[in-house]
Amino acid sequence: MMQVPFYNFTKLHNQEFQDEILKRFSMIIQENSYSNPDAYYNKNFEQQFAEMQKAKHCVLVANGTDALELSLEVLGIGPGDRVGIPGITFYATAEAVLNRGAIPVMIDVNPKTGLISPESLNRILKKVYLKAIIPVHIYGMPAPIDELESICNHRNIKIVEDGAQAHGTILSDDHPVGSGQNLTTFSFYPTKNIGAFGDAGAILTQDDEIAKKIISLRNHGRSAKGIEFFGRNSRCDHMQAAVIHLKLQYFSEHNKRRREVAQAYIKELQSETTNGNISIPAENFINTSSWHLFPTLVKNKETKLSLKSFLEQKGISTSLFYERSMLEEKPLKDMQGENTHAGLFAERVLCLPIHPCLLDQEIELVASSVKNFFKTI
Repeated sequence: MMQVPFYNFTKLHNQEFQDEILKRFSMIIQENSYSNPDAYYNKNFEQQFAEMQKAKHCVLVANGTDALELSLEVLGIGPGDRVGIPGITFYATAEAVLNRGAIPVMIDVNPKTGLISPESLNRILKKVYLKAIIPVHIYGMPAPIDELESICNHRNIKIVEDGAQAHGTILSDDHPVGSGQNLTTFSFYPTKNIGAFGDAGAILTQDDEIAKKIISLRNHGRSAKGIEFFGRNSRCDHMQAAVIHLKLQYFSEHNKRRREVAQAYIKELQSETTNGNISIPAENFINTSSWHLFPTLVKNKETKLSLKSFLEQKGISTSLFYERSMLEEKPLKDMQGENTHAGLFAERVLCLPIHPCLLDQEIELVASSVKNFFKTI
């Protein structure tokens, strides 16, 4: 029986890739340069990723959560401040707010996409003062940044874009995520479209002074003048930088293949979307999503779990991104906010395998298995 894994690191990190990485690691060992944030691959990645995303500065940090925390810190977000986050996101978005001593306020999502809802934000702002919001480009879809800026900018509400799943996502003005005036954070966790062999993250900014402060904060508050303020150890080590720098060479090709996989799924599942058995949140973002994940929505939680079990019996791995909305997570259940659509979305969402190494016959097996499931119910 053909097995279709959710991720396929064996194919992704093929022998050619391994040979080049080992050469790079050998060079790093010979140079005895392991955690210097100004090392060769660190600086080269920062320069190239900034150019790719049309940002003036890219600052590598230890991970995506640190990227969020440092962004909030440099914007002056601290104890007691309220920060709006979408109800559908990875817990780290809320965790970063809490770790700053700030208070997350849950903004509901668009029921069709899971993206943060400007309408919900407007309602919340009538009741709660927010010092910042963190829109998430969830699953790789572009969040409605233009609408959010029209709400926030004249109120002086800061925006930090969480682009952890948005490597290559395109905004409505045909510019990549990270090209605007907001601070934008990225994660390079191994499963991301650009993934390290461990943890790494980055912050993009157009502001010289903000970039300068983040560079100092990530390295214990150091500067040429000595220690200027309390910072932290959030350096990206040289080996992780070497990995993600190499992966930049394959990035466009890999994202193109992700889009082809998504297009194939959409075509194959057209009958099920027409019959109302499944909806595809990112269907209208075919050319603008990074297609980090391929979420589908089914009728209810029971159908979702039955479909997941059915596909597992066929050797097809799926994933629940995310099983619960933020207000349903234990540490957040007493927080303020709206949850009507986020709670329902979390109950219904199931992600199918999507990665650049997925074969055409694997796509066909996944799609045909999904269609066969709906014939049985």
